[in-house]
Amino acid sequence: MSKDIRIKKGLDINLVGAAELSTSKAILSNVYTIKLDDFHGITPKMLLKEGAEVKAGEPLFYNKSNEEMLFVSPVSGELVEIERGARRRILKLKILADKTQEVVEHKKLDLEKASGQDIKASFLKSGCWPFIKQRPYDVIANPATTPKAIFISGYVTAPLAADLDYVLKGKEGELQAAISALSKLTPGKIHVSVGKSSTSPLSGLKGVELHKISGPHPAGLVGTQINKIDPINKGELVWTVTPQDLVVIGEFLLTGKFNAERIVSLAGSCVKTPKYYITKIGAEISTFLYASGVNEENFRVINGDVLTGSKSAPRWISWIL
Repeated sequence: MSKDIRIKKGLDINLVGAAELSTSKAILSNVYTIKLDDFHGITPKMLLKEGAEVKAGEPLFYNKSNEEMLFVSPVSGELVEIERGARRRILKLKILADKTQEVVEHKKLDLEKASGQDIKASFLKSGCWPFIKQRPYDVIANPATTPKAIFISGYVTAPLAADLDYVLKGKEGELQAAISALSKLTPGKIHVSVGKSSTSPLSGLKGVELHKISGPHPAGLVGTQINKIDPINKGELVWTVTPQDLVVIGEFLLTGKFNAERIVSLAGSCVKTPKYYITKIGAEISTFLYASGVNEENFRVINGDVLTGSKSAPRWISWIL
């Protein structure tokens, strides 16, 4: 049984150029870029040097404070550049992709028999763990802690953001596998939020507490939903996972392979054909930006939604969108 929550305060910004509900496959990118700024609260330590050959799903670096937490390559190819800043701080990693992709294969877990520790170890080794965020502070979750609950927001209110009901269509198996695994990492509930009149694939998941949200922005923000459903008190923490990251986690559990695929919406008033594209984490934005056509010479690219996204050159997609 679902619970209805209505957010009264807020404001929806109606912008022109929403993406049509049609999807194309983006042109394969030559270079994939990983920005270390996407991983808050970690100190990276490289496992590979420039010129090394990697497979998709192979570890590139680890978290200095937790050596078991690995961060993997989205594609197979050559690590052509490690860009560093002041005090040799790592800023970006660039991978020249192979035309034929090779993927690291892991042993598949038996979800019914696997313990919470087995699942944690598998997520840390495979590169899936960085998709799990911790509140307060919105940093990568500490695997040594236990959250009182896990929150997943499938309701989007940000202007021109991707329609998750459309993006997640056909991914019910992956979503359920991820939920079944995450349920073993908390003694509390897994709270899933969808729109009040939504037909989201998230609505039919087992082992979750479903909430139907209505109201203007910021009703779709997971922080707003946490405050309404189960506020964080002193000394408590919760974890959050985005729906598209759930799909990556679920596919890994079902296949034993890390698949960095993303469905993104290209939208905005200056885009001639706003639509959805299948691409991969770290891909060059130009692989689909110019394929759709842009009406104006002067425009800016925002990686993420209009309100919380970051200004970007038309070159790559962040690890976390």
